Amino acid sequence: MQLRAAGAADLPFLTEMLLEACNWDGTPWYDEAKVRADEHAWQYLADWPRETDFGVVAEVDGVQAGATWARLLRGYGYVADDVPEITLGVSPAHRRQGVARAVLSELIAQARAASYQRLSLSVDPDNPARKLYESLGFVKVGVVGTSDTMVLDL
Repeated sequence: MQLRAAGAADLPFLTEMLLEACNWDGTPWYDEAKVRADEHAWQYLADWPRETDFGVVAEVDGVQAGATWARLLRGYGYVADDVPEITLGVSPAHRRQGVARAVLSELIAQARAASYQRLSLSVDPDNPARKLYESLGFVKVGVVGTSDTMVLDL
């Protein structure tokens, strides 16, 4: 597996990964047209990349396998203006192979290098990714709708 910084050319793949995140349980809540039309959902990628955005893409045998990125926004996992919120997605063919842990660990390192104090995210309590987040130190700090807001102190 190779990890690299996410850039402007990765927008189509990041869009795919946003859909994986939105449709985590296999229910097709969103397709690309719907996510682009939903201002609250599309803010996770609108105008990617902004100056303060950062992210990681994993490739396995030259194929994009997963990605995570962070940006300052008032999203589902918002806690403060100076806390980037992360989004993470892994393609179905590459799940349970360490891709999510690898990209998220690298993103955490990037956040520390950029002197951020915390990262946040929003996750459904039933999403298996929650166990990954907890294993990396994220803790639940609130609930918005049916999802938990989690924070990692850096």
